[in-house]
Amino acid sequence: MGLKIRNEVKVGAVALVTILAFIYLYNYLKGKDLFTSTASYYVLYNDIGGLTESNPVEISGFKAGVVQSIHLVNDGSGRIFVELSISKDYKLPTGSIAEITPASLIAGMKIRILFGQGPGFYTNRDTIPGKLAASLFELIENEFIPVKDKISNLISNLDSAITGINQILTPEFTKDLRGSMANLNNTTATVSDVLGSGEKDLKKIIADLSAFTSTISANSGRIDTAIGNFRTITDSLAAADIYGAISGLRMSLMETKKLLENINEGKGSAGQFVTNDSLYSNLTSSLASLDRLLTDLRENPKRYVHFSLFGRK
Repeated sequence: MGLKIRNEVKVGAVALVTILAFIYLYNYLKGKDLFTSTASYYVLYNDIGGLTESNPVEISGFKAGVVQSIHLVNDGSGRIFVELSISKDYKLPTGSIAEITPASLIAGMKIRILFGQGPGFYTNRDTIPGKLAASLFELIENEFIPVKDKISNLISNLDSAITGINQILTPEFTKDLRGSMANLNNTTATVSDVLGSGEKDLKKIIADLSAFTSTISANSGRIDTAIGNFRTITDSLAAADIYGAISGLRMSLMETKKLLENINEGKGSAGQFVTNDSLYSNLTSSLASLDRLLTDLRENPKRYVHFSLFGRK
């Protein structure tokens, strides 16, 4: 009898442990931790975007709790009541927001707690505000719509361009294009032949050019000196009063012109000499008389000079 009782006790103990383990595993799979003290917070949403029970609740990317339960508010408003179970180790400042956001690119949702500025903290069973963030697909769709429109316009433009190209690429145009390409090939071959035949001359030209550049490089000092002298000359010309010299020359030419005009008009002695024939005749006559006088003086000096050692008789 005692053995039977011991076996029944063992069976009962195993069954109890199994039940407790099942309860623990069930709650664990739902995100509940029976050995952790938690606080409950309530949130009302107009749309939960596919949020389900046991989805994680994160604070700054760290899992701090789970979604405990989700219920539809039976008041005709269509709002969703969500209970959050968050560890009491984390305090939520007043003004914090429970935002529903995608958990990954593939699937799943989560709640991200956006801390408020306070003052104070929410307590157990308080209702906190919540919102639904735009899903990744909505963001992609919103960003893709403008791109899609641009792609559509681009495809339309490409279609128009291809149509225009097809209209240009007629059989006649293709034939002419082939002829042009053949002529171009012939021209290229001719140029190659010319370059091949003149390769020696080209090498000689390049060698002469290299020698010329070497000569310039060797005489760079003289070239610099010449350039310096030329710069000095240009600086001297720039510093010189060329305008004043030209102005003086102009005045001299004007005075010379005026003098010549006076001479032509017979003004002054020079003008009278040039324009008055009588003055010229008198001068010529006087010169002739003076010449005769000098001739007579040379031939008959005694007629004009009387000289005696003992005085004049």
